[in-house]
Amino acid sequence: MKTRARKAPLHVLAGLLAVSLAVFLGGCSSPEKGSSNGFASVTIRGNTPGQISEAAIAVFTEAGYTVVVPGRTRLVFEKQGSSMNNLAYGSWLGDTPVWIRVRASVVPAGEATYRLECRAWMVRDHGANLEEEVKASSLARGTYQKLLDEVARRLGSR
Repeated sequence: MKTRARKAPLHVLAGLLAVSLAVFLGGCSSPEKGSSNGFASVTIRGNTPGQISEAAIAVFTEAGYTVVVPGRTRLVFEKQGSSMNNLAYGSWLGDTPVWIRVRASVVPAGEATYRLECRAWMVRDHGANLEEEVKASSLARGTYQKLLDEVARRLGSR
């Protein structure tokens, strides 16, 4: 007598696939130690907020960003998004490009220690009265983490 293996219903398989993807994508990028916002951050020791801001401005400028707000502890950078950004966040017609806006902060994290952290948004209708900001996916975190790591490296903290 043969025993037949029961096949799982299609909705069960689809559910398992969705859960697996969520665990894989969500579990692969944990926030760096000490990150208060869960996006990208780096701890820098032995430098002033002004020195950290100057280094961040240099790194982001070299990466193609324009400095919109050049503060000592609060910085804002922008650049026009890529065609992939437009596809994911903007108009598929391509008539108005999406821009990337990065807000960075230098926050105290101990004695002579600061944390440089940032969060990115995709901006639709950039410069218009009704521009719209959409938080960048946590999957993009690595791009910004590399920039912050470079700031720390230049300041001798990594």
